[in-house]
Amino acid sequence: MPYALFALLVCVFLWKPIFTGQALLPGDYLSKMAPWGGPDKQASMWNPLQWDAIGQFYPWRVFYVRSMRAGHIPLWNPHQFCGTPFLANGQSAVLYPLNLIFLIVDPITSFTVFAALHLFMAMAFMYLLLRELGVKELGGIVGAITFAFSAFMVLWLELPTFVSVAVWLPMVLFLTQRAVTRRSTFYGMLSGGTIGLTFLAGHFQIAFYVVLAAAIWWLWKMIEMKRAEGVYFSILKVVAPCIACVVIAGLIAAPQFLPSQELAANSHRVRATTEAGYQTFISNAVPAYRLVTAFAPWFYGDPSWGSYLLIGRVGDSAHFGSAADYMEYGMYAGIMPLMLALVGLGTIGRRKYVGYFGVLALLALLLAAGTPINELFYYGIPGFSALGGPNRVLLLYLFGVAGLAGFGCDYITQRMAGDGEIRRRMIVVVVAVVAVLAAFMVTRSLGWGIIGWYGRFGGDPDVLGIVATWIFGVTFGFSAAFLLARAIVRKESSIFPFAIITLVVVDLFAFGINYNPTCVRSKVYPETKLTRELERLTRNGGRIAPINPRWSLTQVPDVILPPNAAMVYGLYDVQGYDSLYTKAYKDFSSQMQGEDSSPPENGNMVLVKRCTRDISMMAQYAISRQPLTDPTVDIKSVRKLDGLYVSRIGPTGTLLRDADNISTPLQKMTYSFRLGLFLMMLGVGALSCVGVYRLQRRDNRKQK
Repeated sequence: MPYALFALLVCVFLWKPIFTGQALLPGDYLSKMAPWGGPDKQASMWNPLQWDAIGQFYPWRVFYVRSMRAGHIPLWNPHQFCGTPFLANGQSAVLYPLNLIFLIVDPITSFTVFAALHLFMAMAFMYLLLRELGVKELGGIVGAITFAFSAFMVLWLELPTFVSVAVWLPMVLFLTQRAVTRRSTFYGMLSGGTIGLTFLAGHFQIAFYVVLAAAIWWLWKMIEMKRAEGVYFSILKVVAPCIACVVIAGLIAAPQFLPSQELAANSHRVRATTEAGYQTFISNAVPAYRLVTAFAPWFYGDPSWGSYLLIGRVGDSAHFGSAADYMEYGMYAGIMPLMLALVGLGTIGRRKYVGYFGVLALLALLLAAGTPINELFYYGIPGFSALGGPNRVLLLYLFGVAGLAGFGCDYITQRMAGDGEIRRRMIVVVVAVVAVLAAFMVTRSLGWGIIGWYGRFGGDPDVLGIVATWIFGVTFGFSAAFLLARAIVRKESSIFPFAIITLVVVDLFAFGINYNPTCVRSKVYPETKLTRELERLTRNGGRIAPINPRWSLTQVPDVILPPNAAMVYGLYDVQGYDSLYTKAYKDFSSQMQGEDSSPPENGNMVLVKRCTRDISMMAQYAISRQPLTDPTVDIKSVRKLDGLYVSRIGPTGTLLRDADNISTPLQKMTYSFRLGLFLMMLGVGALSCVGVYRLQRRDNRKQK
C-alpha cells in the first residue's frame, strides 16, 4: 500500500506534464530570445538557475541520445567552445544508468519520466530506511513524503543531476544499516556501489554531501557497536563492511571521477584557497533574514508567481540576489513535519537513531549559515573552494527533518500505557508547538526588517510578508490543534493516519506543485528559418558565432541562440555554457575578443560579445541583430533571416578546425576514462561475484 500511495502522489504532483503531455521544462523563456521570439513577448519571472533545465540539461541530453544511438560514448562535445570534453563535465551524467530512459522515449517526455521516477525513488528509499530503523508504517510514510516533497527535491526537480544524486542518500544509509546489523561485507559493497552511483549521477557537490552523511553514519554505527558490546575490539566487526564500501564506491565512481577531476584541474574554476576566496564562498551562506522561509516559504514572494522580492543587493551584502536564490536557499519541509521532527527529538533518549538525524540537521544548518566549520572543508578538501557556497548542504538539513518527522510520528501515534506517559507526550508536543511558533516569530522579525528596507523604494512589499504570515498561521493552527488533540488520546484512531498524511501532503503540495514551469512541447527549441539555413550552411562543419554582448540575472537576456542551443540543432558554436570547461579556451576566447569573454553574471559561460577580426579564425558565420560594423572583419556576404543578420566572415589566417589546434594544455590532457572504466568493471565484477556466491550459499542451505 505505501508504494501505491507514493505512485499516486507522484502522478498528482506532476499531473500537468503527465496528463496533458506538456514539457517539464521552462520553454517559455525561449520565447523572449532570438530566433524564436523577441523581447516584446511576455514570459514568467526570469530565474537564471531554472534556465539551466533548458539551457544546459536539455541540450546535453539530446546530444547524449544522438551519440549513444550512433554507437559511441560521447567523451567529446564538438558543438560548443569550439569543442570541449563532454563526459568529463560531470553533469552530462553519461554513465548514470537511469539516463538510459532518454534512449527509450523522446527527450522531452524523458524529463517527465525521469522526474517522476526519482520522486518515487525518494519516497521508497526513505520509507525503507525508516522501516529498517524501527519506525512503523505511518511514520515511514510521513518521513518519505516529507523528504520527497521538501524544498530541495521540489525546487531542483527540473535540474536532473541534483535530484538524481539526492534520492540515493536514504538508500546508502539503508544498505549501511544492513551491513552493520548483519555483519555483511556484501551489503557494505552495495552501499559503496550506491555511493558510486551518486557520482555517476552527475553532481559532485551533492554527492559529497551524501558521502558526508554516510561517513557520519558509519562513525555513528561504530560508536553504537562499542557501546553495545563494551569493547573497542567490537568495532572491528564494522571495519570490513566499511572498507568494502569505500573500495567499491571508488571503483564504481572512477570512470566519472577521474576524467572530471582531470578537467577540473585545467578548468576555469581553478582558484587558490585564499582568505578572500573563503569570504566570497561564505557570502553565499544562508543569511539570518532567510530563516523565516523555513516556516513561511513565500515570505519574500515566489518567482513562479512573478513576485519574488529579493532581487539585487540586500543592504551591504556582497551577494547579488536573483530569483535563483529561491532555489538555492529553500528550507521548507512543511509545518506538520517540522513539529513532528521536534517531537522526534524529544524521544532522543529512547530511540537510538534519533540523535543521528538531529546531529545531521544541526550540522547542515551550521554549515549553511556560514559558521567557521566551513573552514575545515574549504581548506581541507581539494576542490571544495571551487564550489559556489555552502547553502546546498540544506539537503542534509531537510533529510534530517524528514527522518526526525518519521520518528516523531511514530511516537505521537503509539499507544500509551499510563497517565505518566500521556503527560510526557503532552509536554513534548507542547514544547514542539511552542518552539515552532517562537522560532517563526524570531525569524519573522528579522525578515520584516528586510521587507522594511525594500519598502524604502516604494510599492507594498509588506503585503508578501502579511500573506505569508496568514498562511503560516492557518497551517500552524491546524497542525498544532491536531497534534495536541492526539497527544491526550490514549487509544489509537483510524482517522489519525489519514488526517496526518492529508495535512502533510496538502501543505507540501501547496508549496511546490505549481513551482516548476511547463510548456507546450512545440516551444522547446522549435525549428525556424534561421536554424534550418544554418544547418545547411554549416553542413561541412563550419562554426557559428552568435553575437551576444551581455547576460542577465534579473531579466530574460536579449540574446541570439543562447549557449548550448547549437547542440540541439547539430550546429557548431564558438560560445558555450558549462560548469566545467577549460581555462585555456576561456583565455583564448577573451584574447580573440580583446575583453573577458565570460559575462560578469555567469562565469560558466563564454559569449562572443563582439565580432572582431580574430573571431573569423574561429567561425565562418556571425549572427547579429545589427549589421557588423568592424572594418577589420572581412565580410563575404550578408543575408537576413528571422530578423537577424547572418554574415559570412572570412578568416584572416588559418581557420581553427578544433579546440586541440589551440596551443594550450588541452593537448596534454589524457582524460583517464579508460582507466576509470576498467576500475568500474572491477567493482561491478567483484560485486556480482559476491552476490552470486551469496545466492549459491542460500540455495545450498535451503537444500540441506
